[in-house]
Amino acid sequence: MSKKNRIIIAGILLVMTTLSITGCVAHGNAGSENEEMKDWLKTAELQDHYSAEELYQKALKEDTLVVYSVSSRAFDAKETFEKEYPGLTVDVRDIRGDDIIKTVLSNYENNDYSCDLIICSDCDGSLYKELLEPGLAYSYIPWDISNHLRENDEEQGMVFLGEAMMLIYNDKLFKTQPIQNIWEMTEKKFKGKIIMASPLSSFSTYGFCATVIAESEIMKQSYEEYFGEAMIIPEGKQAGEIFWEMVSPNIVFTNSSDEVMEGVGSFENTDYWLGVMISSKLRYRELGYHLTPIYNLEPFAAVYTPNSVSIAGGSQNINSAKLFIRYLLGETDGKGEGILPFTTLGTWSAREDVADGDIVPLSQLDVKYLNKKFIYENRQNIIEFWETILKENVTQ
Repeated sequence: MSKKNRIIIAGILLVMTTLSITGCVAHGNAGSENEEMKDWLKTAELQDHYSAEELYQKALKEDTLVVYSVSSRAFDAKETFEKEYPGLTVDVRDIRGDDIIKTVLSNYENNDYSCDLIICSDCDGSLYKELLEPGLAYSYIPWDISNHLRENDEEQGMVFLGEAMMLIYNDKLFKTQPIQNIWEMTEKKFKGKIIMASPLSSFSTYGFCATVIAESEIMKQSYEEYFGEAMIIPEGKQAGEIFWEMVSPNIVFTNSSDEVMEGVGSFENTDYWLGVMISSKLRYRELGYHLTPIYNLEPFAAVYTPNSVSIAGGSQNINSAKLFIRYLLGETDGKGEGILPFTTLGTWSAREDVADGDIVPLSQLDVKYLNKKFIYENRQNIIEFWETILKENVTQ
């Protein structure tokens, strides 16, 4: 077994364990029933009407702000935030989405309230079911920004950035998009030409793969349109599962969207034609990467996976946390520097008064939204399905 495949399999096993542990933790209304958390909630003033300056003065009396983030761009926001607000310090910890949820749950069990902010996408419903609904994390929506927000969904936290898992191709190898129907990826010509992170090591890829299964009816329709014949679905199977069984032998599995970006878009690439990647990586086109997204595809080309920010229950640096959220949103007028790292190609603004980073509006994409209820309720079945797929298709 090659070193790379040993690393991939080790990563898969680690995340399988993480997902299983997370899925087994049942808190009910753990946070809201905890007396210490109740007292914190009374003093947190999550419905406050403080200005940025008032929060800043309060934050100067606090300690280092600890941020768990799935986005490396939080480091850029940290750097400019500390310049904008002298005397405040931010500790950003780059953690994968499912690991964030697991860590916050573990923190709570150990009465550890060191985490202040959670930046994460809810790719399987667990952010809401495990943290937000039980009262272990809370949305904070600045009073003077709320009217400018495009979406405010209590089931995913306070959305500050729109992203999507998308199919992308190398525009040095192809002048136009190489496929029109997703089932074309199952053809033999794509053997070894598709690269995708393992859905058991990448939270956002898991959301994409699970959505294909959740959207089995339209997957069936697109199969019949492409192949020109009725799709025979064995009892107990889904059309989306059949798609993954057929296409997986053509896929080279890796660990992250960074590796997909390098594989498809690097200057010397001749190996990979297609990839499944988080859309915000398209910003690397500015560095010369040959990455072009597929915006329109039968039956869909992308799965919307917005990033949200929430305050960890029991946060010891609540005013710093509120101030950082305001900063991520660009302050009152949307022109603050904190929003800039998140306004790039492959992103869609959470604010109505701030232009999208991407040149194509989200409304013009063939995009699906996460069916988090289906994905959460079928999580164990989806995990077991992918365990089997990966055992059969990761080269030994």
